[in-house]
Amino acid sequence: MYKVVLADDETIALEGLRTLTDWEELGFEVCGACENGEEALAAIIRSSPDLVITDIRMPEIDGLELIRRVRSLDMEQPIFIVLSGYGEFEYARTAIRYGVRHYLLKPVVDAEWDKVLTDITDELELRLKQTMQQSMLASRLLPLAIARMLEGHWAEPDEETAEQMDRLDEAAAGWTYVHVEGHSSNITELCRELAGPAGAMFIDLPGDQAGLVVESSSPAAGLAEELYAGLTRSGVKGSVSIGPSVRSLRELPVSYREAAGAAARHYFYSDGCGPVDSASEAEGQVNYTLPSAELIEEIISAVERLHEQKAAEKLGELFSVFRENRTDPGVVQMMGMDIMLRSMELLKEFGGADDQWIGMLDFFRTEPKSLEDLQITLETALGTSMNYIRQHKERNSEHPLIRVECFLREHYSEHLTVKEIAEHFYINPVYLGQAFIKKHGISILEYIHNLRIEAAKKRLIDTHDTVRSIVESVGYVHYHHFLREFEKRTALKPVQFRAQAQGR
Repeated sequence: MYKVVLADDETIALEGLRTLTDWEELGFEVCGACENGEEALAAIIRSSPDLVITDIRMPEIDGLELIRRVRSLDMEQPIFIVLSGYGEFEYARTAIRYGVRHYLLKPVVDAEWDKVLTDITDELELRLKQTMQQSMLASRLLPLAIARMLEGHWAEPDEETAEQMDRLDEAAAGWTYVHVEGHSSNITELCRELAGPAGAMFIDLPGDQAGLVVESSSPAAGLAEELYAGLTRSGVKGSVSIGPSVRSLRELPVSYREAAGAAARHYFYSDGCGPVDSASEAEGQVNYTLPSAELIEEIISAVERLHEQKAAEKLGELFSVFRENRTDPGVVQMMGMDIMLRSMELLKEFGGADDQWIGMLDFFRTEPKSLEDLQITLETALGTSMNYIRQHKERNSEHPLIRVECFLREHYSEHLTVKEIAEHFYINPVYLGQAFIKKHGISILEYIHNLRIEAAKKRLIDTHDTVRSIVESVGYVHYHHFLREFEKRTALKPVQFRAQAQGR
């Protein structure tokens, strides 16, 4: 019987996990129902479960920290299902980085829950079958020991595994590591399929990576070609790289690091085009020389002066230098971050806020693999800075209509009349009304209605607030007045608009 640990700080949710499924019928024993991460960690260490189902937000330690700690333990790793009421991508991305493949949002859909449990049961049955077939022989333990070694959790293997390593080292001229990156399930299936015929040892690693260990006398290049062809057939965007030959299985981390590094550098510049041999990749060694500091200064100066074309040209010139010199990806990212931070400082001088940059800074935390993606992100960042600086200058310009527009965008939810607006800016109300219509083609009041309805549409899509609360928040006193203006612009009632926007 398999063992499962449940973790959720909400008593009702925890009880729901216990009763949602007939665990005994599925072949599971619930060996822990925990209300916080510390209890769950203790239960996992105590019972060594096959499956752990955990919420993200919990006291003591949260679900992601629980997974991280368990991943660092020297134990048979359980399968994790992460349940969360939070749909932010950052949580999912962190879970994936820890090797979690099952991330479900609350409330869980029955069909989705049943499918995940079926998949996990199949996976556990396959694990059990393989374990029983191999009877925990050295051939089963050896790939696991090597995987832990490559993950950086190396410890001297047990006596039986150590003897097996020594015997294999004596019989082989050396070993080569073939590194594969791509969607986890695809590369696992592909590596397992090719390992046997190639006489290779499959190494299962967490996350979207795996590998094959082959004797150095074997044609590693041919195997790499087969792996890459398999990825291409499956439509999987990934990479295959070959590490240098090493004499002993204990030296495989060297081959692994060289292969992974070569793949990263090659992919950064070419977006992949077949297997990469770390030996040939080393021939085109990356350059650690920094481009001219004047080029960075010219980019920032062009941004400050709102010279969009010059900023784009100088950024393109910088990335041309990167390509021509084959600058190390780490150096490129460092300089990209420098440009980003200097843009932030410039924007803050004009009253900007740090939260405008959160999404772009997250991009740097994911260590972008593509030079093209990095350039596009920086172009967007510089464009954001210039737009904000331009708006700031417009708001502080002497043209009264620009100041009126900024005022309306900031105060549309308040009770406003043309007369009050004109008095605020010391403008004749008749002149203001006529000038506004001449510029925008609509009256000031219609402009205010447009702003209010746009704000209401956004709230209807992004929140679960009631229609009446939205009506009040955007500045309407009477619901029927809002309804008339909303239907005039959308041809829908607010409830219909929300349902249509959310795909219901």
